[in-house]
Amino acid sequence: MGLNKAPFVVGQSVSVDDPYDRTDPDVISIPTPGDSEEVLAVDVCVKQPHKTQVLLDSMVQVAVRATLSPFPVNVTFVVEYELERNGTTIASINNEMDYLAVGSTPGVDGRHNNFPNFPLVDENPNPGNNTYVLRCTNFSSNPSPFITIGSRSLKATVFEC
Repeated sequence: MGLNKAPFVVGQSVSVDDPYDRTDPDVISIPTPGDSEEVLAVDVCVKQPHKTQVLLDSMVQVAVRATLSPFPVNVTFVVEYELERNGTTIASINNEMDYLAVGSTPGVDGRHNNFPNFPLVDENPNPGNNTYVLRCTNFSSNPSPFITIGSRSLKATVFEC
């Protein structure tokens, strides 16, 4: 007894040693308020949408670097995390965080890394191919610290009933 078809999983992940290393091609920079970046994407094929659920799990490492002169200062910054299906936002979280400056010179690495887990069940996937995207947007007010995205993952588990 049980399910006729086992769930299947598609996923993508990127591991970064140093989220502050802007020369690393896997580090994504979101330096300017209003900037938005696609962090990861996965494709899922749905044959019977009324009998299918897609469980999305995601994680993003957010790092902050002081870019204020002449010395780093404490600031509050806002990053929005969005999950999109085929270009349409299906869920979002605005995360307001405090950056505590370290050291006494500009460009010193910050201490704050954020690892949000953003689970979601899509109970209404479209028939055919669906592209799920995890997107991050810098919604900080000026002045803002330099925000980078380090390690990240996006996984879709598809359940057919």
